[in-house]
Amino acid sequence: MTRAFDLMCAAYSLFYASALTLLLPVHCMKRPRRLRGRWLKERFGFVPGRGRAGERPLVWIHAVSVGEAMAARPLIEGVRPEADVVVSTVTDTGQKVVRDFLTAGEECIYVPFDTPSATRRATGRIRPDMLVIMETELWPNLIRTARAEGVPILVANGRISDASFSGYRRMRFFVKGMLAMVDSFCMQTERDAERIKALGAPPERVRVTGNLKFDISPPAGVPSWCGELGRPVLVAGSTHEGEEEIILDAFNSIKGRFRGATLVVAPRHPERFSEVERLLRARGADFARISGGAVRGKDVVLLDTIGELHSVYGCADICIIGGSLVPKGGHNLFEPASWARPVVCGPHMENFPLAREFIESGAAVEAGADELAGILDGLLSDADRAREIGRRAGLLHAENSGAVLETVGEVKRLLRASGRDAAA
Repeated sequence: MTRAFDLMCAAYSLFYASALTLLLPVHCMKRPRRLRGRWLKERFGFVPGRGRAGERPLVWIHAVSVGEAMAARPLIEGVRPEADVVVSTVTDTGQKVVRDFLTAGEECIYVPFDTPSATRRATGRIRPDMLVIMETELWPNLIRTARAEGVPILVANGRISDASFSGYRRMRFFVKGMLAMVDSFCMQTERDAERIKALGAPPERVRVTGNLKFDISPPAGVPSWCGELGRPVLVAGSTHEGEEEIILDAFNSIKGRFRGATLVVAPRHPERFSEVERLLRARGADFARISGGAVRGKDVVLLDTIGELHSVYGCADICIIGGSLVPKGGHNLFEPASWARPVVCGPHMENFPLAREFIESGAAVEAGADELAGILDGLLSDADRAREIGRRAGLLHAENSGAVLETVGEVKRLLRASGRDAAA
């Protein structure tokens, strides 16, 4: 590491600490009272310590929020036979999702603040044999600390969005120094691989392994309350501000032709549940929140639970991808594809390059805001066409599976190469 890079890290740490001092009270008060103590302790690095009773290596997997946590699930299941697991998240919702699929003895923690002291303290207590960072969540001090301790570092399910690429390029020297400390990059697509190399990742450490979200198997079944919904069912998943209005307008324009139709709306962010409820009330919608029960006979159902959307897609006749009708980059279309359900997405799917492959292969339908009602009407009127779109989505999902095996293989290789495949 050059002296210039060390100076940049010092400047970054000073800026980060200053911002943390100003923002910490705000972020702390956002937490539910019951979580504040643990959140503060763990974010300052006072995480549960690791005993040395076991003989197995320990892999620390960092997944920021719900999306990364869901992508990490099949990886965790693949790593579990070989190593113990600790998972860190930034958000409370990510914590909830992770805790739902961890097994006894596995830990879920809040990631430490990216200060030298907090990351050193957390790393010293966890004593990981490997650090896996999901989807290019690059924290300089966390990476430097792991590197200083000789811990191999893997970026899994790596992707570089248009916005991230533009931002990273402006700090290329700094980013290049961070990337040089990473041992392996498992990227989702060729474009992601080329971008990470353009930012300074050593080319020999970069490989394309595919998207772990393709390897998410559908849940065993759908929630019991789905049996109370009228037919047909439209599920709009991970919606954003301004999008619910578009979807409600489209639904209202077609529900007269499809009596008994139900729209399930799942806002992307839990803090918007009440906002969307107010919107539904203002529009006079006949709706219910899942948390309130009694969804039978309702036109609209507000999915105000965490981690349930994937299973709800299983009852859908049409799935609408949120974040794509407004410029948010789009969200997960792999979950409805895993159920072989027909997918409709808007024009803003920049965060998912494979969306174009879905559309061009007839595994999804693209619709602008003004076209949505007509597209939904057409699919509900032509069951054979809708089934064929769903079938092609399921095939494309199956054809692109395999990322878990390749990524788990890379985890094993790095553990062997570092001599950490069996704990000392």
